[in-house]
Amino acid sequence: MPPPPPPPPPPTVAERRTVALRDPVTITLDGEEILAERGEPVASALIAAGKMMLARSPKFHRPRGPACMRAACDGCLARVDETPNVMTCMIPAQEGTAVVSQNRLGPRDLDLLRMTDWFFPDGMNHHELFAGVPGVQNVMQAFARRVAGLGRLPAEVEGPHAARRRKADIVVVGAGPAGMAIASRMARAGRAVEVIDDQLVAGGGVTALGPKDAQAFDKMRALFTDHVAAGRIQLRTSTVAGGLYGDDLLVAGPSGAEVLEARALVLACGAHDGALAFEGNDVPGVMSARAAGWLLGRGVVVGKRIVVVESAGGGPFGASFASALPATGKQAEVKVVRGEPVSIRGASRVKAVIVRDAAGKEQKHEADAVLIDAPRSPAYELAEQAGATLAHEARGFVVQTESGRIRDGVYALGEMTGTPFDARALEAEADRVAATLS
Repeated sequence: MPPPPPPPPPPTVAERRTVALRDPVTITLDGEEILAERGEPVASALIAAGKMMLARSPKFHRPRGPACMRAACDGCLARVDETPNVMTCMIPAQEGTAVVSQNRLGPRDLDLLRMTDWFFPDGMNHHELFAGVPGVQNVMQAFARRVAGLGRLPAEVEGPHAARRRKADIVVVGAGPAGMAIASRMARAGRAVEVIDDQLVAGGGVTALGPKDAQAFDKMRALFTDHVAAGRIQLRTSTVAGGLYGDDLLVAGPSGAEVLEARALVLACGAHDGALAFEGNDVPGVMSARAAGWLLGRGVVVGKRIVVVESAGGGPFGASFASALPATGKQAEVKVVRGEPVSIRGASRVKAVIVRDAAGKEQKHEADAVLIDAPRSPAYELAEQAGATLAHEARGFVVQTESGRIRDGVYALGEMTGTPFDARALEAEADRVAATLS
């Protein structure tokens, strides 16, 4: 049997972009100039430039790359404009944005402290290293503290931000399909609606679907957009709902922090990407299928030889990505494999993935990017703070409601309540919750 062909070289910048830049700006990564589309996530621009490895793990300095594109992993952490530990997937690219990689000794691609991982392949507890040896243990602990961590403190002291407390009518957390659907219904009923979302743009998972699959949500998105344009819905992106304390919702955004007390708080927080345990699941180039879909929607292809691993209960983002990629005209190969990932081959970037199918057979697939499409876990955290009852399932904790109601004044809908990521199902649920709210 002839040996398998060698893996292709990493894609060039031109190969990663599916459309030409319309409003280009120049950002830098460790001093290297990179062209980006104004307003796109910084991490997206870096991936488009072939910079898949952006960070290092805090203790062993293992390579890390963006995996979720929604601030739920540490793969894109960097120092941005002298501010440490910035999620570069949540920061819009602007002219002159300066990105510096953190937690390294030497070049980003060749961190000398990576030797820590080689010397201690089975892990290390520095508290017990040379324990009982006078003087030596203190020296080792001091050394461990210096080489671990997530970057240096900011260059300048940051002053206090403005904060305020105010009342609101209806506040919707989440601008994905569930949030858009319920917000539109309440705006049509004459309520004053505010929608907050931590992403740069509204749409949630819909924007990670290929054009054909996203068509099912067109009516929902158009109605929401019309209400926002008419001022019936106030939309705030890049804004985080940080916690719920009684009836107080802590919100932080570009304009500062505030505490909102809403007559009705509607949680439409969606779901987290499914995380599967397998060897090498943190190697740069391994990411969720939804993240790759978001990138593709912005005109960025994650690799040249891409394998989508769809585990039982996964979908629809992997299949949607695979069907949308050919339409871009890029010479990128994509293969959808159903089964469970076993291991990744490669250290600083993906070279191959081994997948076990339903019959237990393992097969190796050459790849420079591996997309995981696993069952998503409901984002239940705020609902739990509101006192919601949670039902544990294999995918995570599902929020239980009575016609959308968690308690007086707090409601939930969408994937966090177990509703499928389906336009008709989400519209129907929004109708039921709107009837309860009215």
